[in-house]
Amino acid sequence: MVKRAFWAVFLAVGSVSWAWAENLSVPAGTTIHCRLMQTLSTKLNFQGDPFIATVTEPVIVGDKQVVPVGATLEGRIARLARPGRIKGVGEMRLSADKIILPDGRSFVLSAVLLNAYGAEDARVVGEEGLVKGPSSRMADLKEIGGGMAAGGVVGTVFGGFHGTVVGAMLGGTAGFVDRLRRRGTDLTLPSGTQLNYQLTHELVVYRETPRETASRVNPGVVR
Repeated sequence: MVKRAFWAVFLAVGSVSWAWAENLSVPAGTTIHCRLMQTLSTKLNFQGDPFIATVTEPVIVGDKQVVPVGATLEGRIARLARPGRIKGVGEMRLSADKIILPDGRSFVLSAVLLNAYGAEDARVVGEEGLVKGPSSRMADLKEIGGGMAAGGVVGTVFGGFHGTVVGAMLGGTAGFVDRLRRRGTDLTLPSGTQLNYQLTHELVVYRETPRETASRVNPGVVR
């Protein structure tokens, strides 16, 4: 009876030690390179919408591949703002929620977006990884300036110098009012946009470990 109890304890300790031995930790600061699988836009999407990206470069710790190419990063649009009229740009914050390995195991992910490549005039700013779209300020100025020039030409033809001034003012006002009717250029991240995330906390991945065991040891595992 005593021997049986001893062996039961030995096997239990051994199995826990085995599980911990299989842990692979990806340190904070590591970059995960992935590619967006669908188009996201401030015009068509909403805050809270999910998105999926595929890992394009393996994450290797030491001599071991922890996250392989083909793993999936799932996230959501945590913030979305459309560009305003005359001022403001489109904005999106893409929050990374979890990473799913090809074998189906998934782990909670804590990471911030560093940069995005492949989206026209898009840039990532701030510590929260906010993506900002193109500014419409130059387009606004050009359109208003064009209206002033056209109005000035017409005014010159019909009223000399004073007509030029009045025509330019009327033309500029018309251009300004027309711009007020329309928003600026929306931010669009096309499918295939390269997204690079940096881990803000350590990512612990279990190799060859049943998901039930991993969940007991690491509450960060998603079933």
